[in-house]
Amino acid sequence: MVVILSMTTTVASAQQNEMSKLRWKGLSTNRFWDNWEISAGFGNSYLSVSKHDPGKFVDRNSWNANIGFTKWVHPLLGMRLQLDAGQFQNYSMNKAKYGNDLFQSPYIFVHGDIMLNLSNWIGGYREDRVYYAIPYLGFGYTALNFTGPTGSYNGEFSATGGMLNKFRVCRQLDIELDLRTWVLREHALAPEIQAGGSYAFACSASIGLSYRFNKRYWTPAFSEVEVAGYLAAIADLGERLVVADEELIAAGNKLGELSDENSRLRSDLEECKRQKQPVIVEDMSSEVVVFFHIGESQLTDYAKATLNGYIEATKGGDKAIVVTGYADKETGSAAINEQLSHKRAVAVQNYMIEHGIAAKRITAKWVGDTETAFTSPDTPIVNRCVIIE
Repeated sequence: MVVILSMTTTVASAQQNEMSKLRWKGLSTNRFWDNWEISAGFGNSYLSVSKHDPGKFVDRNSWNANIGFTKWVHPLLGMRLQLDAGQFQNYSMNKAKYGNDLFQSPYIFVHGDIMLNLSNWIGGYREDRVYYAIPYLGFGYTALNFTGPTGSYNGEFSATGGMLNKFRVCRQLDIELDLRTWVLREHALAPEIQAGGSYAFACSASIGLSYRFNKRYWTPAFSEVEVAGYLAAIADLGERLVVADEELIAAGNKLGELSDENSRLRSDLEECKRQKQPVIVEDMSSEVVVFFHIGESQLTDYAKATLNGYIEATKGGDKAIVVTGYADKETGSAAINEQLSHKRAVAVQNYMIEHGIAAKRITAKWVGDTETAFTSPDTPIVNRCVIIE
């Protein structure tokens, strides 16, 4: 039992280290020194041989005392090592040979038990449960007749089973009512109380206290559904990050192109000024685009650089200018996108007026997300813009 207990708790500890990363399926395992109990009790013992025992039933009962150590490796499964001591009190089957006296036979029963918490199995683990029904099966060794007048020492391997009833007093203490029977070979009994059969059955009932020390509870783990949802959310976030990276790369490329165009226009303007030649403005209606951050209508430094080049090249003319605001469909509702595209168009219009473009030349329009500014590349960021024609 000690070897099995050590192996079981070692495996449980290793499982805990792995499951602490991402635990599921019910409750987490525990460490070696967690969920131990020590118990002690006192009560009654009774021995029944294969034939009818003579004498009154009350006369054939005697005392029993026990002490045990229990390790719970799971809310449903525990292992107990217990020492029982007491005495059997019986009349002789052969009165002609042994007389009518009661014979008292002391015994010690050492056994290991496998315990099943039936209440947790049926009703689920609950820390506040008051009563626990715990059936168990075990195997051990019974030593008899080592003192007193009933004869010399005998011993026999014995099988046992019973029901442990635990009543919770507080988190540390339980009251225990232990009802147990065990079977052994009859030839191990003192000759005075043997009946000539094969087996004898011993029963005991004891009441006592159990003390739990160190960790006294079980930590709930995540359900398989929760873990699956968590992993799915991580995968979705990864995909969205990839898309966002692609959008940022596309926006960077577009800003680079616009910056190059702005530099070219500035260079042409300066060259014209030096040569004192009139500025020839190219048709920029499909090329002048001002981009915005998601959900924003404020002009960035990049947007202002684009507008400065355009204003410098066109403020001397009288051609009508149409400013159209857009928003992408992937974010926000239709109503919000309508307002956002309006604010973007007005922001560009106001900036151009403040920097020398006549207000009467500029017409501001906005289309929300009902129209798409660009179809390539197919990313939302290229539709968060204002197009100047």
